[in-house]
Amino acid sequence: MEILESIILILSLLIIANIVSHYFVSIPPSLLQIAAGILAALFMHVKVYVDTEWFLLAFIAPILFNDGNNFPKRELWKLKGPILGNAIVLVIISTLVGGVFVKFLIPSLPWATAFTLVAVLSPTDPIAVQSIAKKAHIPDKLMHLISGESLINDASGLICFKYGVAATVTGMFSLKDATIDFFHISIIGALVGAIMIWIFNGIRLYLINQGVDDSILHAIIQIIIPFIIYYIAEDVFDVSGVVAVVIAGILNISSSRNMSAFTPEIQLVTSRTWDLVVYVLNGIVFVLLGIEIPFAMEELIHNDNINTFLATILAFAIWIMLVVIRFLWSYIYSTFSKNGDRKITLWSKTRFYDCLMSGISGVRGAVTMVGVLSLPMTIKGGAPFPSRTLLLFVASAVIIFSLLGATILIPLLTKNSAPVAYRGNTFVSDESLNDDNEGESTTTVEFTQNEASRLILEKTIKKLRAEMDEGDTAVYSSVIAEYLYDIRNLGTQNRNSQVLTHQISKRRVKGKKDAELWDICFNCELEAIEELYENNEISSDSYDIATRKIAKYKKEIVHRRYNATVEFFLGYLRRTYLQIKRWIYRSVKSDGIKQMNQDSIKISIAGAKRALTKLQELNQSDNDEFADNLIYIFQRHYEDRLELLQGRYRGRSPQFNSDRMALEVKALSYQRAFVQDMLEQGKISKLTANELRQNINYSEEVMNIDVE
Repeated sequence: MEILESIILILSLLIIANIVSHYFVSIPPSLLQIAAGILAALFMHVKVYVDTEWFLLAFIAPILFNDGNNFPKRELWKLKGPILGNAIVLVIISTLVGGVFVKFLIPSLPWATAFTLVAVLSPTDPIAVQSIAKKAHIPDKLMHLISGESLINDASGLICFKYGVAATVTGMFSLKDATIDFFHISIIGALVGAIMIWIFNGIRLYLINQGVDDSILHAIIQIIIPFIIYYIAEDVFDVSGVVAVVIAGILNISSSRNMSAFTPEIQLVTSRTWDLVVYVLNGIVFVLLGIEIPFAMEELIHNDNINTFLATILAFAIWIMLVVIRFLWSYIYSTFSKNGDRKITLWSKTRFYDCLMSGISGVRGAVTMVGVLSLPMTIKGGAPFPSRTLLLFVASAVIIFSLLGATILIPLLTKNSAPVAYRGNTFVSDESLNDDNEGESTTTVEFTQNEASRLILEKTIKKLRAEMDEGDTAVYSSVIAEYLYDIRNLGTQNRNSQVLTHQISKRRVKGKKDAELWDICFNCELEAIEELYENNEISSDSYDIATRKIAKYKKEIVHRRYNATVEFFLGYLRRTYLQIKRWIYRSVKSDGIKQMNQDSIKISIAGAKRALTKLQELNQSDNDEFADNLIYIFQRHYEDRLELLQGRYRGRSPQFNSDRMALEVKALSYQRAFVQDMLEQGKISKLTANELRQNINYSEEVMNIDVE
């Protein structure tokens, strides 16, 4: 009963603090959550005892998994040098230098305990600084760096913290054993995380493939993944659960990116469920921090060796030390890195301010608090953990100082404030939306959902085409093309439910006509390969690989037949193999591999163009051997391949993407108006209207998720 009461109380404090934060927007919510916990401890005498194992499992696993899942992978790869430097080298330097500094400030503190304190202070918290970033113009590159390093320094810092705690508890420490063990638990932990998330991704995709698209079910599966991975890594394999969940988060199939297999409803529900979970967990951690501070202060008051005022000064000095170390590291790294002209400029005012902002932006937060609250009460032999109260108070105070420092100093350094963007739109229906209704029969006809969807898309396209002359033609064309494809999919579903309308695959052949059309397309690709080889545009090795691959595909289409489950998992294994192969190729910079990659792109482009030409001839001929919708699906397959290979979308500017997003939102507002118009005219039922509105809302929310 006490556990339930404590949970209800902490959640109530969290709610109150976040409501107050809406009236004091200049104060980070985390500070108000800490204040709520302090007030509860002072006036309600709330005391919460934390168990190390379950606390790490309950808070670390989901928070780090979500951070890894949401971080943009492309930015993670681009900034891999600075991120690894900050997350590993800076953590080691901070732990060593900071440990010596803490030992100098507090001579009575054991060496192991001093290093333990600095290790738990090394992880940074991007969530704490993001609320400040909304009001101050922090450069995107700096935010990506802070977010990226937090993924890895949470792991490296907490592993160092565990060794420090173990050395304090047992009184024994071996640098050699610790180094070997560090690499063992890190590498094996990463492998466990990668394999486990690969299994979970396969299960989720298989469920979708079998038609199990319950959004709540998929959200629950997503939520339990980090807990299972952390538990298996820690208790079954005895490796780092922290590293496992970080790697799993990075490799997880994001519900809002790169996964068209998931419906907009699944994407939306999963994303919002994760928002709720992380929102609550982060808030609980800061409330617990506030609850612990008064009790730590009370014990410090009765401590003859150190008082509260002196402990506060020590915490402030440690925070300044961490900022200085981070600033110096950032300045030195940026000075000597990426100097292609080999000219080193020791002083730069811009670099100075950027590195100073980087130092101040290293805010400590939830992960630091989770670690320090997990400190054991006793050491080997039953004696109390050395200066546990002092460590808890100093860590809490450093978190508060880092939050206050970032809140006050970052806006001063940026010298401007950016408006906070709120969700929603203010598009209002135009009077001209109903112009195309003139001349229509007044007879009431109730459409099915598919028929209504098709009509709404057609009207939206007509409206966008009418506006095209007044806007960016390329933006309008890209949005209209997507709607045309959606209309064609709806038409294909109505005419022939047996034909797949999603992306086709060389390994997914459902009928004789599919196989015959694939055979025609493969012959076209072979003709293109022969022409390239005869013109000496590709090497003999590339020619042999391409022809063998197509011959293998043709043989499989004729002779191999699997049931749906076997086919799915074989395809999943093949995609995994190809992805690993691409990663290896990307990391090996040999001229031969580069040449083969270039030849492969040439072959794919030439083959797709030749196949498209043949498909267009078939579509325009009077031959009824193949259905138009089947030919169209094959055309879409090769068009998508060309768009990808030719980089048709890669060169688009941020302004283009912004304009396209605005137009997509505007088009959705037109669709809402058309739904209401059809409902008022009695062309659709209220149930159909609600279904259509819900689909529009899901599409809009998914766009918002991608922006975030």
